[in-house]
Amino acid sequence: MNLSMSSSALSEIRDILSAFLQQCQIPYPRDIDLSTSFRDACYADATRRGFDLELMARPLDVGIAITDTMYRHLKNDSTRVFIALWTCLVTHIDDYYETYADGLADFFNRFLRQEPQLYSAFDHVVALFRETPQHWGTIASNLITTTELDFLTPSIIDKEIEGMEVRITAVSYPHFTRRMAGISRAYAAFGIPPELDLTTWIQVLPDFIAYIDHANDLFSFYKEELAGETVNFVSLYANAHGIPKLDALKRLAEETAQCYQRGSQLLQSHPEAWKAFRATCAGYIKFHASSPRYKLDQLNL
Repeated sequence: MNLSMSSSALSEIRDILSAFLQQCQIPYPRDIDLSTSFRDACYADATRRGFDLELMARPLDVGIAITDTMYRHLKNDSTRVFIALWTCLVTHIDDYYETYADGLADFFNRFLRQEPQLYSAFDHVVALFRETPQHWGTIASNLITTTELDFLTPSIIDKEIEGMEVRITAVSYPHFTRRMAGISRAYAAFGIPPELDLTTWIQVLPDFIAYIDHANDLFSFYKEELAGETVNFVSLYANAHGIPKLDALKRLAEETAQCYQRGSQLLQSHPEAWKAFRATCAGYIKFHASSPRYKLDQLNL
């Protein structure tokens, strides 16, 4: 574990992230306050549903923080609670994927046969599947549901490929694993108010998804470097392209800023969709800034 880095590397990471925020015209958020009443509502609903809060309190707090920073623009409070609980479950399953390996392997068969799952966490996932259309239209609901189904598969793959060397010619592989394991399709769909017509936002979806995917890669990089992690998107990207990691980080930041800029241009004629897009994108940075996990206070952004 590498708990320190050179001052020049730290400075370069800071400069790359600062330039990204400037290109997106998103100020780095400070003095972040989360709603205690919203937190109480989420815990009450999780208790009503029978969530094991001894195991799920931490991931539920993650879900609450993500929802309260990214989706305050949504009008329906029950929809926001749904997002927090959805995030709680995927975070919990990701944390315990080795424990749940047999349940993951059998999830799809049991789901299709409408049988109880091996673990209660997966039964809660299925219950939320069924409720999704209560909050969004057909297309957004489908995107949210298929995202979670895709998310479960890489949890099985990760165990099988541990220690595998990523070959330099496998330039598409990092993007493949990111698309499968990332849940950005759902987080983009969550951010679109359900009253908006599909034609106002569907064309921005690819850039919206890419922004959410890679903003997380950018703002997770510092804490991952401190921990000496090598199985992350920036490292895979650098290895696949044969470039240093900081060069990969800079390239990724530029590409992600372009996604945001294209998205803003596409939505210029749809002000309500643009407001939702910007609120979600800026809120995602706010989430990372609010969490001690990412250690961003050490960068003085």
